[in-house]
Amino acid sequence: MNLFYRKLIRPIIFRLEAENAHNLACRFLSFTEKYKVPRSLIKYFSQEHSYPVNLFGLSFPNQIGLAAGMDKNAEFPNSFSAFGFGHVEVGTITPEGQTGNPKPRLFRYPEYSAIVNRMGFNNLGVEKISRKIQLNFPKQKRTIPLGINIGKGKNTPIDNAIEDYRVCLKKVVTLADYVTINISSPNTPNLRKLHHSDFIIPFLKELSNLNTELAKQHQQAPVPLLLKISPDESFHTLELIVSKAVDLGFSGIIATNTSISRFSNKDYKDFETGGLSGNPIESKSLSIVKFLAKVTDHNFPIIGVGGISCLDSALRKLDAGASLIQIYSSFVYNGPFFPSDLAKALRYRNKSWP
Repeated sequence: MNLFYRKLIRPIIFRLEAENAHNLACRFLSFTEKYKVPRSLIKYFSQEHSYPVNLFGLSFPNQIGLAAGMDKNAEFPNSFSAFGFGHVEVGTITPEGQTGNPKPRLFRYPEYSAIVNRMGFNNLGVEKISRKIQLNFPKQKRTIPLGINIGKGKNTPIDNAIEDYRVCLKKVVTLADYVTINISSPNTPNLRKLHHSDFIIPFLKELSNLNTELAKQHQQAPVPLLLKISPDESFHTLELIVSKAVDLGFSGIIATNTSISRFSNKDYKDFETGGLSGNPIESKSLSIVKFLAKVTDHNFPIIGVGGISCLDSALRKLDAGASLIQIYSSFVYNGPFFPSDLAKALRYRNKSWP
């Protein structure tokens, strides 16, 4: 099925401008989300027999997840489940709806299996998206965990960023199986300043305390909080951040977001500005996964993201210390049945965390 996609479907889709192609794919997903019969047919072709992975108190049917950014408004989680993903992360979600950055803002580089985006957290806002989740993918009816990725609004000053995260966390805490705190998108002004020591320590402490308060208020266990980090920070900065996340009771790290660096390859320097994802960032994200696993003695869960395009690249992330992986660009380049094929290939590599 993936060969059919790459040879026949992808060449047609890639004739379209990247965001128009994305919107066309969303229309197809809207159809499959609305009707159970096409989803059942998709699931038939996507069947996998992976063993579950237990991580921060959740059971994942397999190790492959959909990274945030594809389903920004939580419109298609049932469809992605049918395609064989073991978890789906939606968002990034902000307190108010926003249109994002001016177009064009999404670019493909097929020769490198790369994507550059400068979308800017375009989403409907936490109120509308929360209602969608409650209606269409309620917690009690899910077959896979749902992660909700939250961030700050474009116009929110960095000194007030914590308030945006507080608003979003309060709204999604009963809906999410885990919540990702996104401090690492390169497309929202000043967001990556939250990596700096002046911001990060009180920021993480505030969210950890709020999570504990909300758990008591809703009479539930604290929702697992994950921190999504940038691949463009120094190892020294990342070690500080992760050590504080561990101390403050966060449940894991997502490593990494997209990169604004174009490295030493002169070909990449001609790419558009924005966050680079896909094969070019594999080695960079891999080195960060490996480093974080080492400094935490492999005792702090890591979800590896960045340049996972085949079985070998998935194995490299897992061997480096990741317990789960997420994909986005390879879903575009390799086809909709790639996650189930990858999950099948990894089914013998089940890892469990206490």
